[in-house]
Amino acid sequence: MTRAIKTEDLTVSISLSECNDGFWLYDSTRGMNLSMRAKTRDAAFIEALEYYQKRLTKVESDYQEMKDKVDKFVSLFSDNED
Repeated sequence: MTRAIKTEDLTVSISLSECNDGFWLYDSTRGMNLSMRAKTRDAAFIEALEYYQKRLTKVESDYQEMKDKVDKFVSLFSDNED
C-alpha cells in the first residue's frame, strides 16, 4: 500500500507527495494523479508535462474538427452576393 511520507501543496490545485514507492503528482481540478510512482521529483513533473502535451494535442485537434464542421454549416447559409 502506498503511504505518503511528505506532501507539498505546489499550487491551490496541484500537490506533490513523496511516498514509499515514489513521487505522486495530483491535480485536484481534474481529480486525478498526473504522475504515479515516479523515481524523482523531476520525473513526476516530466510525466505531467507529457500528459498535458498529449491532452492539448487532442483538444486542439477536436477543436479544429468542430470548427471545420461549424464553418461548413454556416457557409450553407452565407449570403455571398456582394
